[in-house]
Amino acid sequence: METRFNVFEILQIAEQVEHKGAKFYFKAAELFADADLRDLLYRLATWKAKHEKIWARMRKRFSEKTGEFGTFDPDNYVLSNPQVMSALAGSSTQMGATDRLTGKEDRRQILKDAIRRSNEDIVFYGGLKDFARDPASEDTLDRIIREESRQTQLLQAELKRG
Repeated sequence: METRFNVFEILQIAEQVEHKGAKFYFKAAELFADADLRDLLYRLATWKAKHEKIWARMRKRFSEKTGEFGTFDPDNYVLSNPQVMSALAGSSTQMGATDRLTGKEDRRQILKDAIRRSNEDIVFYGGLKDFARDPASEDTLDRIIREESRQTQLLQAELKRG
C-alpha cells in the first residue's frame, strides 16, 4: 500500500514540526543564564510557534473550502497519524546527546545550530514531496519549503552581522 498525503495532512505534519521546534527552543532557553542568548532562543521559539499557527489557519481554510480532511485508514498507521511523519524531521525533534544545546554555546553557535535545523526541515519537506498525493499537495510543500528557506536566509544574515 502506497502512502500519499493530501494538503490537510501535509499541513498537519508541518504544524507538528513547528510545534516541536518551538518546544525545543523554549526548553533550550532555560539552559542559558545570559539574557541575550535566552532572548535569541525565545525569538526562535516564537518564530516556530507563529509558523505553527500559520499552517493551522491554512489547514482550516483548506478544509472549509474543500471539505477535505485527514485520512483515517486503520490499515495504514502512518497515513492515519501524520504526526508520525513529523517525528522524522530531525530539525527540532531529535534530542540525542550530540544534538542538544548544553547552555554553554555562544550566539554564533546557536545561530549555526538553528540554520542547520532549518536546513534539515527543508530536506525533510523536499523528501515529503515524494509522498504528495496531488499537485496541490506539492504546491503546499513548495510554500513550506520557501518559508523555511526564508527563515534560513534571515538566520544566515543575522549570523553575518555577528
